[in-house]
Amino acid sequence: MIIFIYGTTAEAIKLAPVVRRLDAQGIPYRHWVTQQHTESLRKAIPELGFTQPDEVIANGHKGKPLKSPVQMVSWIFDVLTWSASNVRRIRKTLPPGSVVIVHGDTMTTVLGTFIGRWLKVPVAHIEAGLRSGNWRHPFPEELDRRIVGRFAHIHYAPTEESAANLSKRRNVVLTHGNTAKDAVRDAAGDSEAIIEAYGLVLLHRFEFISNTALVAETLKTLDKNTPLPLRLIVDAYSRDAIEQTIAELGLTNFTVMPKLEHGDFVAALRAASFVVTDSGGVQQEAAVFGIPTLVHRKVSESREGIGTSAILSGWEQSAVAEFLANAQDYRVIDLDPGESPSDIIVADLIERGLARPVKTPSA
Repeated sequence: MIIFIYGTTAEAIKLAPVVRRLDAQGIPYRHWVTQQHTESLRKAIPELGFTQPDEVIANGHKGKPLKSPVQMVSWIFDVLTWSASNVRRIRKTLPPGSVVIVHGDTMTTVLGTFIGRWLKVPVAHIEAGLRSGNWRHPFPEELDRRIVGRFAHIHYAPTEESAANLSKRRNVVLTHGNTAKDAVRDAAGDSEAIIEAYGLVLLHRFEFISNTALVAETLKTLDKNTPLPLRLIVDAYSRDAIEQTIAELGLTNFTVMPKLEHGDFVAALRAASFVVTDSGGVQQEAAVFGIPTLVHRKVSESREGIGTSAILSGWEQSAVAEFLANAQDYRVIDLDPGESPSDIIVADLIERGLARPVKTPSA
């Protein structure tokens, strides 16, 4: 039995292509969620075509998204309490050849890995081996990746570099890309005519939002230097800080938008003239279409687009202004679609006897 353990909307989006390919072959699986994200994840689950979760391990902080370290600690306690109460019971019912699959670099990735080990089944880590080389940036994601790299049993590495980072580990599988590549291709339809050119902005990471001076400086730089109107997408965690700063500074070039359903987001991404983001997932998705992208981070563990369609700002405001002035120089066309990472993962699970098809894959 395949068990997906995830807790954020981004994890669900990147796991969805794997789930769709399992569905196509009639391979059974279960969803267990920790609800690091609450409202947005609950909304995303049916939108992505997922069944309702088989187990709700935790429910954010009193049913709300986690917004502070104190709430994170309380949520971790809930996950550990659930594990202590349920792991032994579930372990007795799991069929031979079961596997826990986790994704990425969240606290759920770490906790899901330990739940898998407590269940005494192998743990497969999708998006394995990414490293920034600096445990402080991004924090705590870099530490999360290192912990999971130590304790997972199967490592699905998206690039040769990430595979090399796991050279001392067994069962490292190169997937020739991130499943985000499949996620955006699966969701992409025909592009609609662009009525108004715009730039798309998504800034939400803890290390950015918690730095109030950096938030103010960045938004001022974007507002002052943008050649186009900016559509700024916020989530439950970033909304208050972003909207308050825009209001206090009297910035006029932003239209603040709530988080979009993934299909709508992909459409907005493809139509954007450029993207400014601190999200590794959005960096990966924009690279699929060769969209000019400024990765507003100190460092990025993801290499997608860097050196072609994307540049790293290092949090330097001069880099932000320079990118806005020359964004179209970074547009890449005629990209090679390459192999499907999700196809590679499913094929490997089948070869290991951890997934058993009951019907021929859909065309």
